[in-house]
Amino acid sequence: METTPVVFDAARPIALQLRTPTGLKTVRVRFPNDEEWIERQRKRKVIVKQLGRGVSETTIPNSEDADAALLTKIRVPEENAPEVDAFEASRVIEQLSQAEVDDVVQVGDAFRVTLRVLGGTVTHLLKMPSAKDVFEYRRGFARVLDLPYNRQELIINLAPAGALFKRLAQTAEGYAGEVPVIHQAVAVKAAIDALDAAFQETADPN
Repeated sequence: METTPVVFDAARPIALQLRTPTGLKTVRVRFPNDEEWIERQRKRKVIVKQLGRGVSETTIPNSEDADAALLTKIRVPEENAPEVDAFEASRVIEQLSQAEVDDVVQVGDAFRVTLRVLGGTVTHLLKMPSAKDVFEYRRGFARVLDLPYNRQELIINLAPAGALFKRLAQTAEGYAGEVPVIHQAVAVKAAIDALDAAFQETADPN
């Protein structure tokens, strides 16, 4: 029987290389736990400004501060550890949070979602979400506040994505342990996007 190789282990210590003008920096960290990812995402307030004619601008002000705070929590204590500023911290956290959708394929009443994450490629098989699942996920995932000057503030909560993932997940390949919430959120969104696309194709009279 063929065994899927493990490419991601959240318990494994991580050493990331940062190339900087002053030379190469090695930053040793542990992978953030789910609560830390949720807190980091909550602090990263997304500002969407409507520029007119269907054009909008999205920014995440001061996101480097949230990343620096998270890096402080997860750095492995060591002698002569290199100093890392807030912007370098963002580069580290971005590498840790990598979860890009490579492919989504419908398999019966489920979706197989392939992600590229730190270390390699992993695969999730998720049951097709119900209309209620999608509604509750979208209601809890993002809080939208209207601001002056045609702006909106979005506060993202990863917890509803994690809860939905646990209800839908059938298998997860490539992991040594639990799937981190930062991966769960991307897999769930990919499945919902695929479901929406399939519905639109079915509804298209052409």
